[in-house]
Amino acid sequence: MTHPGALDVTVACPDEATAREIADSLLGRQLVACAQLSAPVESRYRWNGALESAREVVLVLKTRADLFEPVAGAIRALHPYEVPAITGQAVMADAPTLRWIADACIASS
Repeated sequence: MTHPGALDVTVACPDEATAREIADSLLGRQLVACAQLSAPVESRYRWNGALESAREVVLVLKTRADLFEPVAGAIRALHPYEVPAITGQAVMADAPTLRWIADACIASS
């Protein structure tokens, strides 16, 4: 059986509550197989010409590569930032992991 590629989608959230809300929504809609919330991290970035810093929670979502746009759209709908930095990175995985991701993500692209 052929499986679509696996993808890790990453977005920084302002707090754990926001990260959990996004994770639970995407898991409930079966757009992702897994959501991992990091410990708070310090993000340093340029915004509107100024150097900024913030404590954030990084959310990593495991999904199928063909679901990137629906996942990104769902994140944008729930995220409080004007421009949440949503990135996707293709990942290599063993056959059982690819099967699990494909089976868990039954939403259509």
